Amino acid sequence: MQIKRIYFTIFILLNFSVFAFSQEAKNFRVSAVSEISNFNNGSLTSYGINVEYFVHHNFSLNYHYSLGINQFHNTYLHYPGGVAGLVELFRTDLYYLNNTSGSDGWGYVILLAFILPEGVGFHTYPREWLELEPYINPFSTDFNILDNKRSTITLSFGLKAHIKPVYNLSIAPHFGLKHIYKNAQVGTIFGISVGYLF
Repeated sequence: MQIKRIYFTIFILLNFSVFAFSQEAKNFRVSAVSEISNFNNGSLTSYGINVEYFVHHNFSLNYHYSLGINQFHNTYLHYPGGVAGLVELFRTDLYYLNNTSGSDGWGYVILLAFILPEGVGFHTYPREWLELEPYINPFSTDFNILDNKRSTITLSFGLKAHIKPVYNLSIAPHFGLKHIYKNAQVGTIFGISVGYLF
């Protein structure tokens, strides 16, 4: 058990060193996003934040958090699947959370839940002022998307067109499809974001 903790601690420290380097190298894009998803029974409107961590010039990890209104005018949330797994773990394993002998690993679990991305983006640069990003997010979670007060794992994929009036600033319209794994329902996604590269 101790050896696993040592390996996991080294893994976390290496990740933090990569994150620290990436901030100096301007490899984080943080965007304010507005999005509309259309399904057969109506549309969802949400506003939130999108974070892209560039592990390479042409490859990023995607994290998206948003809050909005579903088609039945109730609260709707979107967040990465790792966070949903953490919430489910807390909900079902309260015994382990309350047991002091088994709670020392929760810090690692919490950290890991926020490191796991919901998807990836592939970046191409046809012009200096234009960046095209096909993306796929197979590990997204939508709370109350079906108006059932439950979290549902979803898949989304599409294309973002980052228009850059200046190097660090981008305005990105995007469109795509969202698939709900639970009932195989598919809807369209349209949105726009304004982002800054750190």
